[in-house]
Amino acid sequence: MRDLEKAKWIWQNRENTPDEYVEFSFCFAMPKNKNAIFNIAADSNYVLTVNGQIAAFGQYADYPDYKVYDSVNISKYLQEDNQVSLLVWYYGIDTQTYIKDNAGVIFEVKSDGDILVQSNENIDCRICNLYENHRNKLITVQLGQSFKYYGNRTAAGAFTKAVVVEKSKNLYPRPNEKLVVGERQPISIIDYGTSYLIDLGVETVGFIDLDFDSEDEQEILVSYGEYLFNNQVRRIINNAMDYSVEYVAKKGENKYCNYFRRIAGRYLQVYYKKPITIRYIGVRSVDYPINIKPNFLKDETRRKIYDTSLRTLRACMHEHFEDCPWREQALYTLDARNEMLAAYCAFDDFKFVRSNLSLISHGVREDGLLCICYPSGMDFPIPFFSLAYAIQLAEYVDRSGDVSILNETFDAVSRVMNTFISRIDENGLIDAFPFPYWNFYEWTDGSVDVEHRSRTDPNEKRNKYDLILNCMFLHSLRHYKKLCEYKGVAFDFDESKIRTAIEETFYDKEKGLYKATTQGKPFYTALGNSLAILCGFGGEQLAENILTSDCIIPITLSMSTFMYEALLKANGQKYKQFILTDIDRKYSTMLKKGATTFWETEDGAAALCDTGTLCHGWSAMPIYYYTLLNQKEYFDGSL
Repeated sequence: MRDLEKAKWIWQNRENTPDEYVEFSFCFAMPKNKNAIFNIAADSNYVLTVNGQIAAFGQYADYPDYKVYDSVNISKYLQEDNQVSLLVWYYGIDTQTYIKDNAGVIFEVKSDGDILVQSNENIDCRICNLYENHRNKLITVQLGQSFKYYGNRTAAGAFTKAVVVEKSKNLYPRPNEKLVVGERQPISIIDYGTSYLIDLGVETVGFIDLDFDSEDEQEILVSYGEYLFNNQVRRIINNAMDYSVEYVAKKGENKYCNYFRRIAGRYLQVYYKKPITIRYIGVRSVDYPINIKPNFLKDETRRKIYDTSLRTLRACMHEHFEDCPWREQALYTLDARNEMLAAYCAFDDFKFVRSNLSLISHGVREDGLLCICYPSGMDFPIPFFSLAYAIQLAEYVDRSGDVSILNETFDAVSRVMNTFISRIDENGLIDAFPFPYWNFYEWTDGSVDVEHRSRTDPNEKRNKYDLILNCMFLHSLRHYKKLCEYKGVAFDFDESKIRTAIEETFYDKEKGLYKATTQGKPFYTALGNSLAILCGFGGEQLAENILTSDCIIPITLSMSTFMYEALLKANGQKYKQFILTDIDRKYSTMLKKGATTFWETEDGAAALCDTGTLCHGWSAMPIYYYTLLNQKEYFDGSL
């Protein structure tokens, strides 16, 4: 019998009320020396407690029609008579990591193939009054809800029987490992009289952990963040982001750890009205378990950059790769590409990368583009990012030899590529995508205008053609052809017309550069010209012009990979030292400014209207280039 075949999706009623916590409770007897497996999937997140001990937490990020279940061995928690409590948090709103669907949970307890318990209408359940239900207070619109917990309450309310609800029965085993909770780490505390400022020492991702005595019952506010402003954690940003949680303390001893909401930052600030005595307030780190290769570098600065890049990467990988653990925790295709390149070098494992590529494949829209994130209920595609998927897949198969992944991803990547092919017009070029698509490439002042971020303004004048999109298509096409070869599928596309059109439309002979657009005053980007080199335009002279021209818009941290690739393609022996020096300079500057993980942009927290993150996965890229350029072929001239 397949896992969960006989179990039913259940909830406490048939309503779907956002931000709701429901407790399920049951008992079962267990013979000694028997193993037991708990299979479970939830919408949206769960914490499993067996005989008073937390046995599992965390629903995998998935899609409504593609639900992933966990198989948890609970044997070590068992007695002859067992009490199980299952707490499920239903989000009920779209975020960049969750697509709204009906509330529900499905589970079973198995032992040697026998079903001991399964979810059905006989299971007891009730609203959990320890959490504030239906509050729907957002941290960010991308991330979703915060929480409020009542430590001054005991669980109360009559249990009723669950009801069966409609949910997808397309259930799939979890494709990667469960997350692991770390031990408490040292903290530093400053008492400001009405608040305690807690310094975790480094950027930390995990669960808020409270352990203190309170003089009386009171509400405690805990704010968290990556940086300080006037000796305070900046809680509210742009009147739209609220990085805080609430805890109602009882008189006396309070101990609480939230296993639902992962937070990130270096600092916590605890606001109180009546005296509290802290035993420990911090963040229990949550990590993906993986084998880490040793740091092989001898230079002290590069070793530190490598280690900080590794901390950045690990802080941005949980159920999937994340752009950042503080603001969004979302899987973006292009962000993940940098993370994947770093992961190939840092870890002895392909499973995690594979699970990300599979997850992305389920995010193909009807128009053939990929969603902005995976999974995401806030869908406005970035066409440029969709083109990264073929590159990611080809790089994965090249390194892992795992051609089997194409059995589940090839249709998706083919739809993406065919969408772009179908948009090539009579001039041989791909036109800019209309509203509400987001024609975004990178966070630079000069590029933002070009990238016509007009998804909020359908009347904005748009550029007819731009260099980056067309070159990225050609670059992605090269990788897609390789995927077709791996798959044994014939693919015949004559790229000569688009190549000729790019050369004739964008090349500025006087500047020796390719201009960014066909409209307005000409300007030039390092990203666009780097992609031109990767497509076979310009060669070494263009590479030199990228580095020496006084009119070119510099490339950002996120896109530096494309420029470094271009330089290596143009003349690896000549430019290898430039790449190493460029990485050394940019990343050591961040370290000198106190970075414990690497930033979203070189502007740090001030970027993006003061929402720039100080831990961003795409900035783990030094791991890849330090590893690549340490290989013999890059130093003996044989590249």
